[in-house]
Amino acid sequence: MNFSGMSLRAKLTALFMSVTLLGLALAFLLLTVADMRAMRAALEREVSLSARLAAEYCVAPLAFGYTEETAEALAKLAVLEGLGYAAVYDRDGKLFACHACDGAEVPGEAASGPGEDGPFARLVSAREPMIYNGEVYGTLRLAVSTGKLYRSMLARLALLAAIGAALAVLTFFLAVRAQRVVSGPLLRLAALARGVGRSGDYSVRTGIERADEIGTLAAGMDSMLENLETRGRERDAAEEALRAAHAGLERAVAERTAELKAANEELEAFTYSASHDLRAPLRRIDGFASILEEDHAAALPDEARKAVARVRAGCRQMAEVIDSLLKLSRLMRHSITRAPLDLSAMAEEAAADLREAEPERRVAFAAAPGLSARGDRTLVGEVLGNLISNAWKFTRRAERPAVEFGSAEKDDETAFFVRDNGAGFDMEYAGNLFRPFQRLHAAADFPGTGIGLVTCRRIIERHGGRIWAEGEPGRGAVFYFTLPDGNRREHGGKKEGNSKRERGA
Repeated sequence: MNFSGMSLRAKLTALFMSVTLLGLALAFLLLTVADMRAMRAALEREVSLSARLAAEYCVAPLAFGYTEETAEALAKLAVLEGLGYAAVYDRDGKLFACHACDGAEVPGEAASGPGEDGPFARLVSAREPMIYNGEVYGTLRLAVSTGKLYRSMLARLALLAAIGAALAVLTFFLAVRAQRVVSGPLLRLAALARGVGRSGDYSVRTGIERADEIGTLAAGMDSMLENLETRGRERDAAEEALRAAHAGLERAVAERTAELKAANEELEAFTYSASHDLRAPLRRIDGFASILEEDHAAALPDEARKAVARVRAGCRQMAEVIDSLLKLSRLMRHSITRAPLDLSAMAEEAAADLREAEPERRVAFAAAPGLSARGDRTLVGEVLGNLISNAWKFTRRAERPAVEFGSAEKDDETAFFVRDNGAGFDMEYAGNLFRPFQRLHAAADFPGTGIGLVTCRRIIERHGGRIWAEGEPGRGAVFYFTLPDGNRREHGGKKEGNSKRERGA
C-alpha cells in the first residue's frame, strides 16, 4: 500500500488504528506470556507434589523388591490428567518398575530422558528420591504432558482475540469520528489550494475561524492569498510596462547591432586597407635604402651606412607587423567550423615544421598522446603553432632546450598547456602578454611582432575558452588554454594543483 498517496483522512484513521491495535497486541502478548508462565509454574508444582506423594507410597515395595506391587502403585497415578509416565529406579539408577500412558517413552535410567526440559517441552517432569528410614532406595520420575496447559492457553487466546476484535471495531468508529475534527478543515484548505492552483484566482478565502493551530494555518493562507492578489495586480502592471520597454529595447538593440556590424566591417576594411596600403611606401623606402646600401656604400661614411642598415631593419620589422595584422584580420573573419581535433598530432606537426625550419637546433619536444577536443582546425592549429613557436624561440639560450605539450586539471576542467624551460617572465607583467605590441623581452634578444599571443587569445575566446600563462625568469614558462569538449587522455595528463594566477585571460 502506498501510504504517501493516501488521503489525510485515511492516514489519520490508519494512524489511530495502528497505534491502538499495536497497544492491544502488546498488552495481549504480555498477558499471554504472564499467564503461560503462571500456568506452567502451577503445573510444575502439581507434578512435583504428586511425585513426592508417589515416592512415599512406592518406597516400601521397592525396598522389598516387589516389582509388580510397585507397578500397580504407579498405575494408580493414571488419575492425573495428561500423565505421560511414572517410573521407579533402584539405587543403581536402573529401571525397576514403570507405568506409561499413550505410548510415552520411559527412560531406561534415572539420569536420562529426552525432551523434558525448557519452557516449550512436551512433558513436565519431576524427580524425587525414595527414602525409607533415612536410607535412599531409589528415585521416582513422574512426567505429565503439557497438552492441558496449551489447551488452556488456546482458550485464553480465543477469548483475548474476541476481545481484541471488539476493541478494534470500537477503535475504528472512534478514529473515524476523531479524524473528522482534524481532517475536515485541512481537507477544505487542500481543496481551496487545488482550486487556486488551477484557476489562479487569488480572491477566494478559506472562511475558517478557529483558535487552534488549524485556525492559525487558515489565517496564514488567507493572508498569503491577499498578498498574492496584490502582487498579481502589480505583476500585471509591471508585465505591461515590461512588454512596452522590451519592444523599444528590441528596436534599439537591432539598430545598435546594425551600427556595430557596420562599424566592425568598416574597421576590418580599414585595417586590411591600411595594412595593405602601407606596403607600397614601405617597399619604396626599403628599395631606396637598398640602393644606398648596395650602390653607394663606398661613398657613405660609416655612420650613414649604419643608419641605412637600421632603416632597412625597421622596414623588415614593419613588414612583419603588417603581415601579422593582415593575418590577424584574416583569422578573425574566418568562420568557425567545429570538428573533432587530434591535438597531439597537430602539436607534433607544428614541432616538425620548426625542426625543418631550424635543423641546426636540437630541442627536445614531447607531446602527450591521445589529447583531443572540438574546434576549428585552422584556428586551433594557429594557436598551437604560435605557442609552440614561442616556446621554441625562448629556449634558444637554454642549455638543454625542451618543449612539452600536454594537459592538466585546472579548477575542475581540462586545460591544455605548452611548457618550456626557456627565458620565462616575471609574473608581475603577465597581464601585458596578451595585449597588442606588448613584449616582455628586448627585440634584439628574441625577435617578434607582439601580435602572436593576441591572435591566440582572440581565437580561444571565439571558441568559448580561456588562455593564461605562468612563468618565472630564467626557469621557463607554461601557457594554458581551454576548449569546449576538451578531453584529456585517461592516464596521460598530469594532475597539477589548483593554485595558479590567471593572467591575460
